[in-house]
Amino acid sequence: MMNQIRAMIASAIQQWKQISLTGGNLSLHLASVPMAAVITWIAMQRGEPAALSYLLVGLPLMTVWSGVVFRIGYTLNTEMSNQVLQFIYISRTPIILVSLGKAAAQVIWGLPTGLVSLVVVYLMTKTVPQVADVGSLLISLILVIIGIAVASLFFSPLMVLVGGPTGFFGVIILLGSLLGGFVFPVDRLPIVLAVFARLVPTSWAMDAVSLSIRGTDNSLAILGAWGMSILTAIVMFGVTYLMFKVVEKKLRIEGIRDVY
Repeated sequence: MMNQIRAMIASAIQQWKQISLTGGNLSLHLASVPMAAVITWIAMQRGEPAALSYLLVGLPLMTVWSGVVFRIGYTLNTEMSNQVLQFIYISRTPIILVSLGKAAAQVIWGLPTGLVSLVVVYLMTKTVPQVADVGSLLISLILVIIGIAVASLFFSPLMVLVGGPTGFFGVIILLGSLLGGFVFPVDRLPIVLAVFARLVPTSWAMDAVSLSIRGTDNSLAILGAWGMSILTAIVMFGVTYLMFKVVEKKLRIEGIRDVY
């Protein structure tokens, strides 16, 4: 067990070094500025303090999602394109743990993107989030980050299994931003979209964020949202594990060329 944990940490360190050597795609951090400015301007037209507070928290998280899901989603595909995935499977460490380590590095690197968006929102609104329950908000934010990592990792084997069609992640980023509850609470979505949103861990965690901002003795509701966020994250991680096993089977039995 300890050896696998050390291997996961080593994978994260290796990914971090690789990001650093390539400049970390610093342009991705700045690319969030126009989107953050437009969404903030739209929210300002409503003039609701609660909506602005939710946006101040949610918009930076949405920009983190937009960058992280793209980079993590392509991780396994990149390993296959570089013809090095076979060597990873030789290791005794499960491929999902190696990918999880890489995902952790990508999430940490992507957090400054959220900081850039937060600065943009602050400069435009000249306000800070009005939060009733700071402690609950912090726990909720941790669950959001975990949800982003798990949901992003989900698309890594899926990207390989579907063959990586053009525009695949453009759709995923848009749907994730909508269903993840980053810009507005999921309960404001049409019922069909809200049902699908509840399959995403971040939607529940963002519910807890909204409740933490509003306060008014929402302790039980916040605990329920935390529990559902953790439960959906576990289920999604389990499905991700099964997809990794399918990719492994295709690689070992059918050969890497037949995966594409």
